[in-house]
Amino acid sequence: MTSDPFGLRNLDLDDLRARRVAKWQAHPNRFAAWVADMDFPVAPPIAAALHELVDRHELGYPNWGGPYAPSPAAKLFPERMSERYGWAIDMDRVHDLVDVIQGVRAAIHHRSVPGDGIVLHLPAYHPFLDSIEASGRRLLGVARDGDGFDYDDLDERLRHDHTARIWILCHPHNPLGHVFERDELERIAEIAARHDLLVISDEIHADITMPGHVHVPFASLGDEVASRTVTVTSASKAFNLAGLRWAVTHAGDRRFHDALTTLPGHYLGAANVMAVTAAVAAWTECAPWLDAVIDVVDENRRRLVDLIDEHLPGARYRPPDATYLAWLDVSALDLGDDPAEVFRERGVEVSAGPQFGRGGEGHVRLNLATSPDVLGATVAAMAG
Repeated sequence: MTSDPFGLRNLDLDDLRARRVAKWQAHPNRFAAWVADMDFPVAPPIAAALHELVDRHELGYPNWGGPYAPSPAAKLFPERMSERYGWAIDMDRVHDLVDVIQGVRAAIHHRSVPGDGIVLHLPAYHPFLDSIEASGRRLLGVARDGDGFDYDDLDERLRHDHTARIWILCHPHNPLGHVFERDELERIAEIAARHDLLVISDEIHADITMPGHVHVPFASLGDEVASRTVTVTSASKAFNLAGLRWAVTHAGDRRFHDALTTLPGHYLGAANVMAVTAAVAAWTECAPWLDAVIDVVDENRRRLVDLIDEHLPGARYRPPDATYLAWLDVSALDLGDDPAEVFRERGVEVSAGPQFGRGGEGHVRLNLATSPDVLGATVAAMAG
């Protein structure tokens, strides 16, 4: 019998559907497999830390050393990076954020102007696409080439496009679940240096890297690489804390660091005391819980191969190397460019492939962060 100390494998569907969260309430009475939100119970140390905060009536202004002082979670960030990834960073380049997308958009705003080009692997997490379009920048997509990306094509295009300023690196990649290993990161760094690109590395999924794969922080490749990198991350994805709103950035790029330090205090908001408390508990006390989550997701990503063969024969799927998100090519099932509409009619809410940009047609993204039984029932329902 498989050990389940945190109740991750025994979820009740009625309880899930009663949760007052967008994942289950935005599309009631369906299997919710869309937004990147886990079904798992809160890690006990996080729950205990938040209960203590409420029980002690400590929801006022926090005492962190001054109104604009870095939060305890931000102060913990260098230690977390050193211990988990061997990346040594200085605290003086670390800044609190409200969320990761805020950091991405702030870097776009301060380090480029309308009309500039922004490089992005396609398909792409749709808020990145929205960030480029809404800010008046131009998308420079890195196309898929088999199981990888066509960097030769990108390099050639950049030789003729002198307006390119930024590369948004979703690392690990959402929705593909791709882990950028060191040699690929070095290729990206080489291209970025040659064309003088700032790299915004979103590493929010780093802690959900599957067994057999290793996450390498992009800025850890060396001082020169770090000097042109803005790293943004959070405990929110791996520990399911998105609703609490806290993230952190390491502004290796001097110009972005200077821009942040010259903004009026709290211009980008202030760190949420409950979010910071939860993040500290996550990074200091919740390693066993995270290991258990990865065990379940690892099982689900491998089991999905058999579930697709049984219920959706003809669909194509490569188990993700990281994240708890599965990218399914169902184009052979003749469900149209947006098959999510068909699955919605069958009672399953998945993320529509076309919203991830070029390469998303005929695809859907499926959330694996649930119990094996709920996953099985979800895929069976997708078959109609």
